[in-house]
Amino acid sequence: MQRYFATTDKFKNIIISEDDIFHIKKVMRMRVGDTFELNLDGDILLCKISSLSPFEYEILDKKEENHELNGYIRLLYCLPKGEKTDLVIQKSVELGVNEIVLINSTRSIAKITNENKAKKLERFNKIIKEASEQSKRTKLLKLEDVITFKEIVNYKADISLIAYENSTNTLNDLNKLIENAQGKTVNVIIGAEGGLTKEEVELALNNDYQEITLGKRILRSETACLYILSLLSFYMDR
Repeated sequence: MQRYFATTDKFKNIIISEDDIFHIKKVMRMRVGDTFELNLDGDILLCKISSLSPFEYEILDKKEENHELNGYIRLLYCLPKGEKTDLVIQKSVELGVNEIVLINSTRSIAKITNENKAKKLERFNKIIKEASEQSKRTKLLKLEDVITFKEIVNYKADISLIAYENSTNTLNDLNKLIENAQGKTVNVIIGAEGGLTKEEVELALNNDYQEITLGKRILRSETACLYILSLLSFYMDR
């Protein structure tokens, strides 16, 4: 069943966006009597359309469900080139990630500036909303800002990991770090295509990050994200 995220105004009236109403009427081609779901601050409401013009509906029931992980994953992703960020955001939502922090790192080619930040964040948050509706997320992933690498110190966690291609650690070491991740906040830093500089890695290690390997092969930045996020999702979903 199609799900949409709704908000409330100052009078506690439920507000469905015009884009979502258009989607209901023109894309999904729903008719009077058809049902859909509204996510209102984590409460899932089963609704039935009573009128299309004007658009009106009635709430039939409230559903009890929770599709969130037992824990909190924060992905700190150094901006890659092209549309890889769109893909990583979409799949992060599906894998249960709670927050993404985008980083203008030293080797990030496609940087986000003050001039284009608002427009890009608007598009990213649209991707988050659509992916959350598709994957039946109870809560929207948080993505609010773009930082410089040195600002990672402002994001604290119980477990902080940094993927580093020159790490001498093994996958067994990674397993030991995350096998008890349930109920904890986990930070994960993934570099852009050119990797991380020695200075960036040292900064992270000096602020309680632990370097990890993601196997014997060098992964693309978007693949690295999906690899570690899938592992964390596995452990937090058990």
